[in-house]
Amino acid sequence: MKTFHCIIVLLVFQHCYSQELDIFQNDSVYRRNNVAVRTMYSVNGSKLQKEMVTHYNGAGQKTKQYWYWNGEKHYHNVELFSYSKEGQLATLVDSFATGKIEITTFYYDDNHHLFKRVTLNKKDTTDVRTYPDRSTTIHSWYTAGKPYRCDTSIFETETAKLDFRGVDNMLIPGNPSYWHYTFKNEFDDKRNLVKVAADVWNPYQPFKRYIYDERGLLIKKQEVILSNKIEKIQMEYRFKYD
Repeated sequence: MKTFHCIIVLLVFQHCYSQELDIFQNDSVYRRNNVAVRTMYSVNGSKLQKEMVTHYNGAGQKTKQYWYWNGEKHYHNVELFSYSKEGQLATLVDSFATGKIEITTFYYDDNHHLFKRVTLNKKDTTDVRTYPDRSTTIHSWYTAGKPYRCDTSIFETETAKLDFRGVDNMLIPGNPSYWHYTFKNEFDDKRNLVKVAADVWNPYQPFKRYIYDERGLLIKKQEVILSNKIEKIQMEYRFKYD
């Protein structure tokens, strides 16, 4: 049983590092549908404004991502992703429009779990510990000479955050700032995340809605508020796949 468990953990985490959390889908979805490019648009009235273009390899992993600034033709920054022979994220090279280049290197332990990522020539370091159980917990310590922040995220599934808490000593030294948010998640019968509400200012309002096509690919993300108990879409994002 122990050997079987380790294999499952490796596969799950190998397919999760390369994707963004808020509009996350597992790499296997992109691989199964032979997705080469995904384009994200924000909806402004009847106009679609290009926000992000992501390129994928045959394994469904990100290889390149263009971020646009307010829909302008000139991209804001470009991210390049490289992977180890085991399929794990090895480096991220972020090129900004200003000419600045930021390189992040990812390190793994003997069990293929991510334990550290280092950015900007070791001036900024994040330690990550993963505990693969029913609820995956990730602890992060950010250091710039000395630790200044610690946060913990607990996930209900690999795509849905359940709890987010931490402490930050950077804003006012000697007067730490604490936070603790919880989330309510809803899933469809295929276990796709379809609704997320956070307990922040108004408990579990507003919320985010996720809509998928028949292939299981995310095609819309909506940020919804309630006005006199009537739902109003405050912002909508649409996704196109090639």
